[in-house]
Amino acid sequence: MRASLLFCMISVTVFAGISSSSSFYVIAFSGEKTTAISLEKDADYASISVEILSDQKDPAVQFKEIKQIQELILNKAKEQQDIEIHKGPILLSATPAKTGFAISSGYYRTQSSAAQLHILAKLDEKSDIYDCAIRIKGFLDSITLPSKVKLELGQIQLAVKNPEEYRSAILKKIGDDVEFVKTAIGHNGKITLSGLEQPVLVRQVDDRKVELFINYSMAVELSESR
Repeated sequence: MRASLLFCMISVTVFAGISSSSSFYVIAFSGEKTTAISLEKDADYASISVEILSDQKDPAVQFKEIKQIQELILNKAKEQQDIEIHKGPILLSATPAKTGFAISSGYYRTQSSAAQLHILAKLDEKSDIYDCAIRIKGFLDSITLPSKVKLELGQIQLAVKNPEEYRSAILKKIGDDVEFVKTAIGHNGKITLSGLEQPVLVRQVDDRKVELFINYSMAVELSESR
């Protein structure tokens, strides 16, 4: 079983609030999973990517404006309790048939310069992805931009903080499934698992829930009856 899956793992430093420790945030994908075993939970955040663009003709002025707005957004986020801003490399990891690649947080276009940030709003028991998106939009609308600078918002997606922390729970569920299969075949065969070393993937289920799973495969070899 191999799923054609794509997930974004963001290696970040927390700028909002009082936290300054490095964490991993995995943005959920909306495709299908091919494994029967998964762990369902509420997402930790809703995330929107934001590009800061400047249309100034002078590249030096572009860079200066983008830097100023980026610092303004980061500093303003420190005043928010439920908003976190992240910058840094974004690692896109796919199936073994594809090659992963990294995108720097600051990159440049041919016509105008741009820098990218990821804004995450905390998801609680009373909110969903849409409530978080409204909070993020309100946060961005409160920022006064120069006339030549604009912000472009990306797709709204759910995200989970440090999903690898759930690996043990997922492996236990896989182990329980193996025992079930052994009982079903009467222990008359050999079961082989592969792919358990792969990262924990995150799939969006609805407007607040995600599934965590490992893209493993199970092979059953039945013994010949005598």
